[in-house]
Amino acid sequence: MVNQLGPLALLAGVLALQAQEPGSPADRAVNLALGGRCTEALPLLKQVSKESTDKDARRLTGKFGVRCSMLLNNQGEATAFLNHLQQEFPNDPDILFLAVHMYSDLAFRNSEQLKKVGPDSPEVLRLNAENFEKAGNAKRAIGEYRVLLQRTPGVPGIHYRIGGLILEHTGTAGTADDARKEFEEELKIDPRNAGAEYYLGEIARQADKLPEAIQHFARATELAPEFAEAQFGHGRVLLDSGKTAASVKPLETAVRLAPENPTAHFMLATAYQRMGRKEDAAREFALQKSTAARIDANTKALHKSISGATHE
Repeated sequence: MVNQLGPLALLAGVLALQAQEPGSPADRAVNLALGGRCTEALPLLKQVSKESTDKDARRLTGKFGVRCSMLLNNQGEATAFLNHLQQEFPNDPDILFLAVHMYSDLAFRNSEQLKKVGPDSPEVLRLNAENFEKAGNAKRAIGEYRVLLQRTPGVPGIHYRIGGLILEHTGTAGTADDARKEFEEELKIDPRNAGAEYYLGEIARQADKLPEAIQHFARATELAPEFAEAQFGHGRVLLDSGKTAASVKPLETAVRLAPENPTAHFMLATAYQRMGRKEDAAREFALQKSTAARIDANTKALHKSISGATHE
């Protein structure tokens, strides 16, 4: 991996100079920055970006403030400049683009520093595992996580990550039963891990062990009441178990938390229908159809866009 932000790359193509009154603080600050005199420029850039009555000047000097701070490796100042820009220009594509690249570069710089100061540390092992995970190499990621657990047993979250990787790559990284064991180990370390409870519920549901699934999903929703997938899973297994009345509340919660989930609308509609609530059932069936249609339309539009870009 290479540094993504060279001295000029950070703002390439986006820092066209605005017309400023000759000799104005903004003009002086920008000229100092363009001349590479960032140490002198920073105090002026900070002053103008916060105090100028000219919105364009605040925006421009704020961006140069990010650039100069990164050149000087002053990460705190860079973050402060960007935070100020994002507060004032929250939906500005240029500022969002700047944020993406700045945080990407900060991540690279700090990861390199971490490897330098602690090459054999647990944190580097975890960083390596996460990089393998991002690259889609589940086996290498799991291997790094297991080395980490050997060196520092009891680290929260590691068994959970391994379990998730096994489920995501079932067959090549392990079986559902292997994943189950990892989630159970995670709960021994962190009994309040709602994600582990959720996945144990899913594994039990898929194995048709509905009473066990109900327990895990119920625990997950108790730990994280706004965990939409857990609420949905809880409601679904209750419905599948014939506990229709009990299924309504978690399914209603799932729909409230994830209104664009057509399957949640369908399951709630089914529960209403079984309880004789015809109008509620009709409403949810209609919502199921409309949300499914929107997802289908968005998927087709995305495929069309990708196809068009491929053939250009």
